[in-house]
Amino acid sequence: MARQRNTIADKVRLVLDAPDSNVTPLRSGADPRLVSLVRLLARQAARDFVNAEVETARRGDLQD
Repeated sequence: MARQRNTIADKVRLVLDAPDSNVTPLRSGADPRLVSLVRLLARQAARDFVNAEVETARRGDLQD
């Protein structure tokens, strides 16, 4: 099996700018608080995913 190159960054930084509240109109009549909660949870899930991928890559490097 071919050995992977060490091309993974030491640190990964994910920066997201908060969108303006008026960017996406709420045509469905959804509660704006619910929309904010869903956005918050999506950002947290994205952070958790990136952190898990970085940790998996680090563990893979340590095993080589």
